[in-house]
Amino acid sequence: MDFIIILLLILVIFIAYGMTIRKKIYKEVDRLEAWKIDIMNRPVTDEMAMVKSLNMVGQTEELFEKWRNKWDEIVTTDLPDVEEILFDIEDYADKYRMRKAKLLAKDLHDHLQKIEDSIQTILSELQELVGSEEQNRVGIEELKQLYRDVKRSLLAHSNSFGKAEATMEKILDHTMVRFKDFDETMSNGNVLAAKGIVLSIKEKLENMQQLIEDLPTLLKECQFTIPNQLSELLQGINEMKDQGFVLSHLQIEKEISLIHDQLATYLNQIEEAEINSAKSGLVELQAKIESFYDQLENEVLSKNFVNQEVHPIHGSLDYLYDEIKETKSETEQVQLSYQLSDQDIEIQKNIETQINQLLKRFTNVKSSVEEQDVAYSIIKNELEDIKHQIEAIKDSHQEFSGVLQTLRKDELYVKAQLNEMRKMLLESKRLVQKSNLPGLPESYLVDITECNQQVIKIAEKLEEKPLHIPVLTVMLNRALEDVKNLSITTEEMLEQAYLVEQVIQYGNRYRGRSLHMSEKLTEAELAFRHFEYSRALEEAATALEKVEPGALKKIHYLIETK
Repeated sequence: MDFIIILLLILVIFIAYGMTIRKKIYKEVDRLEAWKIDIMNRPVTDEMAMVKSLNMVGQTEELFEKWRNKWDEIVTTDLPDVEEILFDIEDYADKYRMRKAKLLAKDLHDHLQKIEDSIQTILSELQELVGSEEQNRVGIEELKQLYRDVKRSLLAHSNSFGKAEATMEKILDHTMVRFKDFDETMSNGNVLAAKGIVLSIKEKLENMQQLIEDLPTLLKECQFTIPNQLSELLQGINEMKDQGFVLSHLQIEKEISLIHDQLATYLNQIEEAEINSAKSGLVELQAKIESFYDQLENEVLSKNFVNQEVHPIHGSLDYLYDEIKETKSETEQVQLSYQLSDQDIEIQKNIETQINQLLKRFTNVKSSVEEQDVAYSIIKNELEDIKHQIEAIKDSHQEFSGVLQTLRKDELYVKAQLNEMRKMLLESKRLVQKSNLPGLPESYLVDITECNQQVIKIAEKLEEKPLHIPVLTVMLNRALEDVKNLSITTEEMLEQAYLVEQVIQYGNRYRGRSLHMSEKLTEAELAFRHFEYSRALEEAATALEKVEPGALKKIHYLIETK
């Protein structure tokens, strides 16, 4: 029973699904049917009737026949086939052959789209033909007027075109022939070909207008403007040479000769009415001439710089040379008292070498200025570099001078610190003597002896000639640290010794009450007499805190308030 129910449910679902799909296919058939009807009702025939108003020969006749045949094929063959396919789709749907129906519907859609595309091609080509015919007639009349205007301009300004006038006349004559070609092409019904002729004539006449506008100016530049500029440039170069300028490195005369050759080439092109290359070439020549003037101006500015700077630079060099010479003498004196590092000695030698080389360079530059055998721009570059080198040597020299001054400062600093250490040692000894200690620990005696020896060695090192400041500095730093530590140790030792005495005195009140206390205090006294102040304090303080917690804090307070 359950099996039958499930089977019936599946059957119902299948039938419902089939009906849904069949409904969709019927809907698609209706859409394709409407599309077919729309295509049948297109006014293609009416549109093609417009072509009959044209001259039905040649290209026009061929296009019309092609469009008519294509439309007849669509109406008599393609669309009836569409009707049959629509019936087949419905038949497949009725028989629940859905997959076949869908494939056939898709193929029919593609077929109708191809028909649609063919119709659009016919209509667009038709519109282009009809539109071109009208555009051609309007356009050719405008071009005839433009031709007459160009012809008048050419005749009115014929003297401005030189030999190019003959070439321009030939262009106009050829253009007139193209007008005849247009009439013949139109009479043969070749509307689209005639459109190409219209565009060709328009391009030629526009080029002629541009020629009429540009050619006189280009001729003037080629024949007069640029040659005059070159003559003025050569004259300026000769005048500058007479004034002592060296200009051979610029090679402007050679460039001017090349420009004359280029002008001849551009002139031939202009006379042949080929102005595009000449037009851009003349712009480049003008830019090149401007660059020549910039180079000459640079030489003038360079001369002014040289005249203004050569003497100040000479003075700076002499002053720096004298300073370096004095520093050399000072270095020799310093070396009698101090040892200089190999690096410092090398720096001093390098500074001396650099100033000597720079003096030689400047001498050569000054000689070139006097003899006027080198371009001022080159001399200017040399002087600028020399100025830069002077500043660099100045910096190195100042740094080295600072090293020499630092040596004396370091010596004075060592002496001052030596005196300070002596005072610190004397103060430590004074405090020890004043404390009336029973004696001093062995380690303390070793430390104070070591500190005394270090101070003596530093004093002896200071008497050596020449002094080795880096070594002295290392010795000083180590000794200074040891002496400061000794001072701290001295204060701590004296504080411990005094505190031990106070703790033992305070703890004596408990000797009779506690045997342990008595023994610990005795041990502390024994350590004190053996100069072990730290251990004595530890023994006494630990024992006292056991019998009276907080006693050590109380003793500290009593000491501070005395």
